[in-house]
Amino acid sequence: MPLIIGLLGVGSFIIALTVSWQVKNINPDFISVAKYNLMIAPILFLANISLGIGFTKGHQIYKNLPLIIASQTFIYYLFILGFSMYLLGDKVSVIKALLAFSMIAFAIWLIKS
Repeated sequence: MPLIIGLLGVGSFIIALTVSWQVKNINPDFISVAKYNLMIAPILFLANISLGIGFTKGHQIYKNLPLIIASQTFIYYLFILGFSMYLLGDKVSVIKALLAFSMIAFAIWLIKS
C-alpha cells in the first residue's frame, strides 16, 4: 500500500506542480504554452509512468479501479490546493476546501464499501 500511495503521490505532485507553474509563469498564448509543454514532456512522461504503475499495482491488489482513481484524484487535489495557496498566492476558503475534500473522501468510502 505505501508503494501505491507513493507512486500515485509522485505522479500527482509532478502534474499539479507543472500545471501550477504554467498558470503562474507561462503566457496564455498558443506558442508559449506549446513551448512549455514540449519542455516538460519528459517530466510528464515520468509522472504518467508513476501513475500507470500505481494504477496497475493498486488494481492488482484491490480489484477496484474506481477506488484507485478516486484516491489519486484526492491526492492530486490536495497538491493543487497547496500549490494554489503557496505558489500562486490564491486566497482559498479553508471551510469550503475542507467541505470539498470531505465530499471526495466520502465518495472514496462509498466506492470502497
